[in-house]
Amino acid sequence: MRLLPLLLLLIGAYANAANLTQQTIDNWFEASKMLKPIVEKIEEENTLEEVENPSELAEQMVLQLNQSAYANEVKQVLDKYNLDLEHWAATTEQVIFAILAVNLEEYKPQLEVYENMKQQLLDNPELSAEQKQQLLESFEIGDQWFTQLQSVPQSDIDLIAPQVSKISQELGWEFDTN
Repeated sequence: MRLLPLLLLLIGAYANAANLTQQTIDNWFEASKMLKPIVEKIEEENTLEEVENPSELAEQMVLQLNQSAYANEVKQVLDKYNLDLEHWAATTEQVIFAILAVNLEEYKPQLEVYENMKQQLLDNPELSAEQKQQLLESFEIGDQWFTQLQSVPQSDIDLIAPQVSKISQELGWEFDTN
């Protein structure tokens, strides 16, 4: 039952984010191109950690970049585009989820397999209530990703769809967008 409030919080947080505009994307994209070599330096130093929880994506980006040896360089780049780190990170999160949502239909079979597998495990009479609770907890992160992905506004998807290739190529992002 504690999963429901978390999911509602995730949906609410994403729903409260401003929808993307072309101007926002343009500023974010230009700043991101300038930040790419700085972020690559940070990655080479292995100081960036993977973020598993989608509700912490932007927050963790801000924290990690602020704590890096290149925080001042990051700030200088963002200042050129009238952005602060928080806004840039939030926009990055929105763009990532919009790119993933562009091809959400293609992920539906995987989502159905995921949901069916989860339900079969939970319906297994051989599992105790405690084991089922542990299973639910193990599915929490996956559920959060799918929930946030499904909550992307259609306007963001429509705006990002024609730009996925450019964003992926110029920023070196790898997305399965076939």
